Order: sequence, then C-alpha cells, then structure tokens
Amino acid sequence: MNHFTLTAILVSKDAIRFTPAGIPVMHCQLEHSGQANEVGVARKIQMSVEALAIGPIQKGIEQMDLGTQAVFEGFLAPKTLRNQRLVFHITHIQLKN
Repeated sequence: MNHFTLTAILVSKDAIRFTPAGIPVMHCQLEHSGQANEVGVARKIQMSVEALAIGPIQKGIEQMDLGTQAVFEGFLAPKTLRNQRLVFHITHIQLKN
C-alpha cells in the first residue's frame, strides 16, 4: 500500500497550471519538523518535501496561506518516467487548529 501522511507547513506554492485535459495542477513545498522513534531512540527529523495537488485538492492549496500547518495525506510517486525522484501527491488536507 502506498499511503503517506505528513503533518507539515506549506512554505511555497507555484502558479496554477493545467494538464492537456484542463485539470488544474499546483506544485508546492512542505516542511516537516518533529521526532520519530527509531529502535527505541527519539530521532529529530527536519525535512522539505516536494508536493503536487491535482484537481479539486489544488483549490485547497491555492486558498492556504504560506506558513499554514496541516495534515497532508496522499501517496508517493516518481516525478516522471525518467526522473525517479519521489513527489508527494496530495489527496486530502486537514487544517491544524
């Protein structure tokens, strides 16, 4: 199963573009800072993730202010067939209060 959940802050977003089929797409950058337990030891994690919102979920990213924290859910996929760098495809957003 390919399911990825990340609590992160929206730090940048690109302009909306459209697929040849007219579907809106928005690239964005998310930053996560926290701890994870690895072999019984707390490990500090700080990372930046390239993300993509396609279709209706793009509207949620478009309306979010930079610096907003949320729980992002989705899946990881290669950027292109030739570029195997992973990109986080966002399918659900839950704003943090």
